[in-house]
Amino acid sequence: MEPLSGGCACGQVRYECTEKPLVQFICHCRDCQYASGSAFSASVFVPRDRVTYLSGKLHHYDVMAESGRELRRQFCSACGSPISAHWPASPVVEMLTVASLDDQGIFNPTHELWVSRAESWHPFHPDTVKLQEGPDEELVREPLRAYFAARKN
Repeated sequence: MEPLSGGCACGQVRYECTEKPLVQFICHCRDCQYASGSAFSASVFVPRDRVTYLSGKLHHYDVMAESGRELRRQFCSACGSPISAHWPASPVVEMLTVASLDDQGIFNPTHELWVSRAESWHPFHPDTVKLQEGPDEELVREPLRAYFAARKN
């Protein structure tokens, strides 16, 4: 597999990920709306230990997500471009923002989260599983568990 690569708008932050996305989603929660500056955020879950930051400096801010868990959002310290997020209490996956990917064409969303918070004027993607609130145990978290259980190293 070709590594996923990406970075920020000014080019200072660069990263690579050597694993394909485990889950691809659109989130409509209010926090993602604030973080993206839009009606939703688009992200891919990848194993955190397969992401390498090659250059630049990330800053972060921690928020209490609508799920009730602390979420750390990371962004370029120079231009402010959102890059990724993860849960400090469970840092096995990183959510890369699709906007930060060099090839956004790889994005094929499988789920839409927090559709109960979606703006009424925003259409939904026709091929996604719609979840009224946060990640569903079986549909989102189970593929992550299965990946890590099957992984050799």
